[in-house]
Amino acid sequence: MRIYMVALAVSTVTVYVSYMDDRKRGNPAGHTNELVAANLRKVRQSSGVDLRELSARIKATGRVISPSALSKIENGDRRVDVDDLTVFAYALETTPAALLTPASEGSQVPAGVPEGRYTPEEIEAWIRGRVKLTTEDLLRFWKEQAYDSANYKHVSEEILAQYDQGRIGVTPREVYEKRITTHRERLARINGRLLELDPMATPIAG
Repeated sequence: MRIYMVALAVSTVTVYVSYMDDRKRGNPAGHTNELVAANLRKVRQSSGVDLRELSARIKATGRVISPSALSKIENGDRRVDVDDLTVFAYALETTPAALLTPASEGSQVPAGVPEGRYTPEEIEAWIRGRVKLTTEDLLRFWKEQAYDSANYKHVSEEILAQYDQGRIGVTPREVYEKRITTHRERLARINGRLLELDPMATPIAG
């Protein structure tokens, strides 16, 4: 009996140690956590909300996160879970997508997305549910963007043609000239991306 109890105790300890090892081997916080932490701080500060007020707003939703816990989240010392994400977005009058979106082109992409494979605009559109990160859907997305740019450019050119005929509007012609240049350049970038995705793609004419 004594040998059985010792064996059982050793087995229990082994299982416990194994369980703890599994917990320690869990994935560390990744880029997405860093993005949300940085965006949370930025949105909170730009809204003039301090940690105590944000904590109070969160408490009003039925969830409790102390000011010190919020500070740890913003500093990357505590993970953000999906419930935190939606509560933060609601409390700060923004959207979950805004807290998930990289702030600039130099920002790291969300966890699980390969570095350098997608453009910042594609990542943002994906986060906002406008596109899937598949070649087929990205081609669809960029073709829509190309047609939009071509249309804006065409409309601006028509208005400038009316200006040239003496029918001057309220808006200075420089505004339309700049708009034409902007969309011409954007259309060129879009066509370049379309060819990267599919070398057989037909460029969209402007």
